Amino acid sequence: MSEKQQENPEISKIKDFMKDERFDDVVNIIALYLGDSTDEDYLDRLEDIIETLMLLHGGRTVLRFLIERLIIDIPSLLENLSKRDSVLRYSFLLLLKSMCEDECDLFLPYSEDLLNSDDPNVREAVLQLLVFIAGGEKSIEDESLIKTITESLNDEKDFVVKKSIQALIAIGKDKPSLVTKIITNYVKEFPEDKELKEYADRVLKSIVSVEGLEEIKEEEEEGLEEEEVEISEKELELKKKKIEIQKKKLELEEKEKQLEEQFIQEKEKALKLKEDIIDHEAEKPVKKEEVELPKKIKKIMKKEESDIFDKELELKKKDLEIKKKKLELELREKEIEQKAIEKKEEALRIKEELIEKENELSRVELELKEKEIKQKEKKLLEGELERAEKYFEKEEKETNEKST
Repeated sequence: MSEKQQENPEISKIKDFMKDERFDDVVNIIALYLGDSTDEDYLDRLEDIIETLMLLHGGRTVLRFLIERLIIDIPSLLENLSKRDSVLRYSFLLLLKSMCEDECDLFLPYSEDLLNSDDPNVREAVLQLLVFIAGGEKSIEDESLIKTITESLNDEKDFVVKKSIQALIAIGKDKPSLVTKIITNYVKEFPEDKELKEYADRVLKSIVSVEGLEEIKEEEEEGLEEEEVEISEKELELKKKKIEIQKKKLELEEKEKQLEEQFIQEKEKALKLKEDIIDHEAEKPVKKEEVELPKKIKKIMKKEESDIFDKELELKKKDLEIKKKKLELELREKEIEQKAIEKKEEALRIKEELIEKENELSRVELELKEKEIKQKEKKLLEGELERAEKYFEKEEKETNEKST
């Protein structure tokens, strides 16, 4: 602690209140202390406060309160830090290291927006905080955030690219398969960018060991098995729906037959009635005054004809309904068939992607093995050279002894 800090009355008050665990009073003092600062001395005051709090019991709790109550605003802090030179900026970020490792939830919500800042110093600063977070107890699993970090590999500033490589390696140590998947997919978007591919390979070689490759392969295979199970289940479901449609078709055909039989029966009844009337007329000699049918017969005939007409109309309506349902079922069957085709196409696409990933992993594995063989050859060569040197030294020594 500097003499300036020790003489500062606000810092002394903070220490006294911290001993008594008067955290709310400490927060209020700091808010006033920072509120009275100018643009020139704001960061110096903030640095004094963070350095003081980190050395005191309960300091992290107070620092959390300051961030939660926006007395210390992370985006504004990084914006101000960008105005400092790289050494001062990094030394200030180091003060936040332990907090990033243990209280990462205070920083992560701002990370993605800050990575898109126009200021390259801000982008580098937030990447450094993410390196600290990845070195802590909690893993970074947010795919959107990792993708944004990956996009920083195309940053116009080399120092930002360098820091993004560090961040991806730090995250990838704990989540190799997730980082590998995101980087591989991103590189595919820029097939002609050799520099990007080189950066991506550097990250992948750092996070993927031979054991890691096996682990990623297993995860990919498990994913493929899950996809295949899901596709099989959906195919089974589609088959069940087809069977249901066929069942409904049979039910409709059966209903159609019943309606046809009813119609035939009604027609037969009408014909029988007409035959009865004709037989009745044939039994009696027809006289001129008896040309007209009896009223009772006429009434029965009208009623029968009306019933037949109503039933014919009803049968026609039912026939139309059946035809409509048939059309609906045919359309539904076509939709199901189309879905089945789409699912199969999706399954083929997934298989192609997995084969491509497996080929990529095999290539990386081969490179790692070649590197390992070269290292072993180098060690053997060094060993042989060392033995040769010792042998010549011994020979020279013996020659010198003989000559003397």
